[in-house]
Amino acid sequence: MLPLGLLSSVVVVGLVVWALKLMQSAIDQSEFSLMLAGCLVCSAAVGLALVMVMTLNGLPV
Repeated sequence: MLPLGLLSSVVVVGLVVWALKLMQSAIDQSEFSLMLAGCLVCSAAVGLALVMVMTLNGLPV
């Protein structure tokens, strides 16, 4: 159970870092599409974290 939680946490942190890099590129290039992509990646990271917490606590997904 612990390796799964650690791996999922690393994936979530990686997604958040990627989202922040996308958003920084969006600010640098004045691109709305990159900002939207960053928001979508960040929301995917939040969803993954939510499912991970629910699964590890035995709640129905």
